Amino acid sequence: MSVSRRNFVGSAAAMGLLASMVSPQQMSALQEAQDKVVRDAKDDGPTEEELPHDSPGFWGGFYDTVNPASPEFGQKEGTRGSASLADPKLDAQYLHYKQDDKALRYATTIEKSELLDHSGDVSVSILLNQFRPSVDDAKRRSASQLRVDATQNKPFMGLMSPLAWSSTASLSPDKSGSVPSLDKLGFQSDSVIRSSSHILLTKGGGRMAVNISQAAKNSMFMKVLGVMIEAGKMLAPVVSLPAVSVTAMDAMSQAFSFWENRTQFLINGNLVNAYATRQAMDDPEIKAPAIGLVPGDYIVVAKKDTEKLQAALPKLHIFQGYLVHQDTDLNQPMYKLLTDSRIPDITYATVKVGIKPLSSYIGG
Repeated sequence: MSVSRRNFVGSAAAMGLLASMVSPQQMSALQEAQDKVVRDAKDDGPTEEELPHDSPGFWGGFYDTVNPASPEFGQKEGTRGSASLADPKLDAQYLHYKQDDKALRYATTIEKSELLDHSGDVSVSILLNQFRPSVDDAKRRSASQLRVDATQNKPFMGLMSPLAWSSTASLSPDKSGSVPSLDKLGFQSDSVIRSSSHILLTKGGGRMAVNISQAAKNSMFMKVLGVMIEAGKMLAPVVSLPAVSVTAMDAMSQAFSFWENRTQFLINGNLVNAYATRQAMDDPEIKAPAIGLVPGDYIVVAKKDTEKLQAALPKLHIFQGYLVHQDTDLNQPMYKLLTDSRIPDITYATVKVGIKPLSSYIGG
C-alpha cells in the first residue's frame, strides 16, 4: 500500500525511526508543521511540484547489493545502473588531488603501489570539505543537500549484516546568493570530524556514493532535517547517522526520500566499489572500475561537466577545498580566487579522505 507523502511523517515506520533522535516536543512540532509546509513557503525558490526528479524512485533499493534482505545482496553489480539515476549525465565522477605532483587525476587510475599495504580491516574518514555550485545551479537560490554514503561489502567478523554510514549537510545561500564556506559553518569542528571518522571497511574494501540535490523550501525534508539538527544541538547544519545495519539505513533513506519527494539532483550517484588497500584491489569480488582511496582531497563532479573539467585539468589545483588555477596568486581574497574565469563553471564538491589500519585505529 502506498503511503501519502504528506502523512508519511505520521506513519509508524517514520515515527519509529525518529523517536530515538528527537524529543517528544520536537516530534509534536514536526507533526504540526506538516500541514503548514506549503502555506508557509514564502521563499523565491522553486516549489516542490516544480522540481523534476523523484526522490523515492532513486533511494528505493539504493542499498540492495549490500542489503541481506534484498535478492540482489552479494552481487557484484546491481540492476540499478544509470537507469536509476535522475539523469545519466549527472552520474558522480571522482577525482583525486595528488599533492606531490599538484595534479588532479581520476580516482579509478590510482595505482596499487599507492594504496595501504594491509591485509586486514581499515578505518576510513570521509569529511565533507567544500561545495561550489555553478552559476546556473546557484540561480535557483535553494538549499543544497550534500550526502555521503559508505557501506561495507562484507559484515565485520561475519557476526552481523554489513554496516552503513550516512552524512547529510544542508547549505542555504546567503542574501547575495552565495553559498557559504563549509568551514565557516562549523563543518571542520571536532564534533563533525569525529562523527565522520568511524567508517570501518572490512578487508579494506567497501562502497561509497556522493549525491548533491536541491530540495524545495516547502519540502518536509527541510523540516525534518531542521528538527534533527536542533535535537542534536549541532553547530553545523549536518546530520551524521551512526553506523547501523544496511537494512536500517535503507529504511531511514526511504523515509527521508518520502519527505523530500521531489528534488533537483545536481550530482547523482549509486554506490560504487572502493578499495583502500592493495589486498582489496586484488579481491575478485570488487569489480572494476573501482575508486582507489588514499589520504588526501577528492573532488566530485557530474559526468556532464567532465569535458569542461578535462580541458582545464592540467592547470587546476585544490586550495582550501576549492578549485584554483595553478597561476593564481593565493594571497588574494577567496571570492577573487573563486571568480577566476580560468576555472570551469561547474558544480562540484570536495571531500577529505583519511585511511588507517584497524590496529592503529583501535590503538588511537
